[in-house]
Amino acid sequence: MEISYRKALFFSGLASLSLLVGAYSLEIFAQLEPCKLCIWQRWPHAIIVILALSGLGIIKNNETLLLICLSAITAGTLGFYHTGVEQGWWSGPEGCSNQLETEMNIPDLTTMLLATPVVKCDQIAWSLLGISMASWNSISSFSIAFFSFFCWHRIKKKRKINFVK
Repeated sequence: MEISYRKALFFSGLASLSLLVGAYSLEIFAQLEPCKLCIWQRWPHAIIVILALSGLGIIKNNETLLLICLSAITAGTLGFYHTGVEQGWWSGPEGCSNQLETEMNIPDLTTMLLATPVVKCDQIAWSLLGISMASWNSISSFSIAFFSFFCWHRIKKKRKINFVK
């Protein structure tokens, strides 16, 4: 199967759109509220969908695949960071993890607790095969990045991409 510039854009955009639909479906139908980091991870995928659509319609430049690659790397990095927060490897953004300072006075503690979102970034809300949504997003995002870079490189070198012989 030969992959052209248009097919590469289509599959990259479709993969990101699928991840977004999956995230929103779990939010709506399974009533899994997203945390701050979950929301952050959605933005690069929305950008990928916009880039893919504009590349299919308006922009006819192979470098669009590099922008998709960059956006996918961003999403993958955010997913990896979120995985680290979930696993306790490092702390998350302020107000997103169960972290209390030992020397807080009661008014400061009350203010912090009231400002803290209900959904914590350091708690795994859902997992599949023991892998959290953040980890799946990271794996999927880095796969999109690899695919878009590979297609860009092959198209740039004017070689045909044959995945099936």
